[in-house]
Amino acid sequence: MEESWLFSGTQIDLEGVRLALMRNRWFVVAICCAGLLLGLSVTLLTTPTYRAEASLQIDQQASRVLDAPDVEPVQAVQDADRFLQTQTEILRSRTLAIRVAETLGLFKDRAFLDAMRVKWKGSAPGQADAEVALRERVLATLREHLNVTLPDGSRIARVTFDSPDPALAAKIANAFADAMIASNLSRRFDTSGYARQFLREQLQQAKERLEESERSMVAYARSTGIIDTDAIKSANQQTNSTPSLIGASLVEANDALSQARARRIDAEQFWRNAQAAPVMNLPDVLSNPVVQTMMERRAELDASYAEQSQRRQSDHPDLIRLRGQIAALDQRLAGLAANIRDSIRNRFLTAELQERQMQAEVDRLKGATLTEQDRSIRYTILRREVRTNRELYDDLLQRFRQVSTAAGVSSNNIAIVDAASTPGRPVAPQLGVNLGLALLGSLIVALGFVYLRENLDDAVGSVEQTERKLGITGLGMVPRLEAGLVFREELERPHSPLSEAIHAIRSTVELSDSAGPPRTTFVTSCGKGEGKTSIAYALARDFAQTGRRVLLIDADMRRPSMHKLFGLENRNGLVDLLRREAEIADVVHSTPILNLAFIATGGSAANPAELLAMGTLPWLVGQFEEQYDLVLFDGPPVLGLADAPSIAAHVDATLFVVDSSKVNRRTIRAALRRLRLSRAALRGIILNRVEVQAFGYGYGYAYYNYSHDDAPRKRWWRR
Repeated sequence: MEESWLFSGTQIDLEGVRLALMRNRWFVVAICCAGLLLGLSVTLLTTPTYRAEASLQIDQQASRVLDAPDVEPVQAVQDADRFLQTQTEILRSRTLAIRVAETLGLFKDRAFLDAMRVKWKGSAPGQADAEVALRERVLATLREHLNVTLPDGSRIARVTFDSPDPALAAKIANAFADAMIASNLSRRFDTSGYARQFLREQLQQAKERLEESERSMVAYARSTGIIDTDAIKSANQQTNSTPSLIGASLVEANDALSQARARRIDAEQFWRNAQAAPVMNLPDVLSNPVVQTMMERRAELDASYAEQSQRRQSDHPDLIRLRGQIAALDQRLAGLAANIRDSIRNRFLTAELQERQMQAEVDRLKGATLTEQDRSIRYTILRREVRTNRELYDDLLQRFRQVSTAAGVSSNNIAIVDAASTPGRPVAPQLGVNLGLALLGSLIVALGFVYLRENLDDAVGSVEQTERKLGITGLGMVPRLEAGLVFREELERPHSPLSEAIHAIRSTVELSDSAGPPRTTFVTSCGKGEGKTSIAYALARDFAQTGRRVLLIDADMRRPSMHKLFGLENRNGLVDLLRREAEIADVVHSTPILNLAFIATGGSAANPAELLAMGTLPWLVGQFEEQYDLVLFDGPPVLGLADAPSIAAHVDATLFVVDSSKVNRRTIRAALRRLRLSRAALRGIILNRVEVQAFGYGYGYAYYNYSHDDAPRKRWWRR
């Protein structure tokens, strides 16, 4: 992977990070300030949240209230953690939330959602889907703001609820605690359901057997004529008399016959009176509560009809409706009165039938002869079976009652330790925490911004960026001159930032190869106006000052300008040499700089590319190397022209000048690709017009102004 400013090999480049932060310090400060302002705004605009807390003690087993066998399995001590976790999950369950909402009436309207500051738009009131949506939203809000925690090694569960309303928070927290206890009691009662269901089934079977044995005993007694005399014996013991069974029966039957005859006479007389009187005048009809109610209702309808008939026509719908109701009510009264009169007749017929039956019974008993001894054996057996089944039924019924009672009064294993009280201070928002988080988040965003800006920025503004983004050696940087300063004057001024930068670049070029500086060097750039001519002049001057014989050639045959720096005319030069129209000695000009010679471009060339391709250039380069120690070509730009690749292919080294203020990485790569395709020996890149302070290189270039107090300095507001 391509190395970035953050990583250098396998380690973090702390110096690169520091320089990147220095270059983007104002962005970092702005982002941090914006983050703090955002955190402050969010804190001030956020609705305060209050938290109420209730604590519950959860025991694994409950104490027994009744001395009855348990119907629940005993929990193992090893399952204590699992049991406690289960209880906390029950506290968070949807079922418990539904119980709380129903207890507090939260499903009735949106008052709870409004108190919780929940923005929700439901369907029209009264619709089924609106009720379901409201219900689901209330449940979701309850569960979202509920928090249940159970510290390790403790049986005290803390139930907290957050709400903008402190009273509501305490109310709901306590409601959850109460609902948990009620739910636990209900579940403990339901756990005995199987036992109760089993006993209920056994009890039903015992009851059926008891009823069957009783029916068998009664049927046998009826078929054989056996009569249980236990009650008669008890009566005889009380009266000190020993009448026979038949005699006692005859006495009782005769008394019953007399009573039946009296009832028949009364019923017959009442029926005769009912036949002669109008049905609505019968006392039973008038005293009937239903008839009285219907009569009152009819009076109300008559009054309403009379009142409305004074204001409306007879065909008005309300009057028609009232007449229909009155007619229906009269019909019901007539039917009810007829039923009452029929009931009077039925009483008479029933009394008459009872009289005849009692007469027949008395007649039967008079001639009956009872022989109980031969028929009592089977009856005794059946009676014993009935007694056994009754005892079994009573035992099962008693056990069923014990299990049901024990399930209902079991002691609860969950108890409230501390009820939730109304909180006095909000738990959120917290200004200090929010500002700290905002600062931390803004720092992370700022670092991310710096990282992206450093890696996505297409500009090349430092040697490190050059080597990292382009994968080519950076030979050095030339600082940008402040307004009012002249390049040649700054170059000639000893220890000026410009002259020191040129010295550093010259040293780098010399030491970049163990064989020493290249004999022939070509200076070019991406496009025009990047300062390659000035750099070539400065390097030639600096090499000449080291005692080498230096030849500077202006090879930009399209826009020659080097001769202006020496104050010479552009008459004869490189063009004439390439055309073989002049000798080298004829075009070489001496300069005021010791050991530095200069060849201008010379006459204009119609097609410089064809002129360079004629084959004369390699021969000229060889001639120059024989006469001079170092030859520098100031060539044309690379992009858009074929001149630069042609020259770069025949020299020992190519120096690529880049204006850091206007050329981007894609343009430089395109130019470097053209040079590599021409097999140019690219030695490195020289950055020109670099804002040294902007890239945090003040410490590295402090020697530019070393011991020169009169050197121009930038004020802090211009950096």
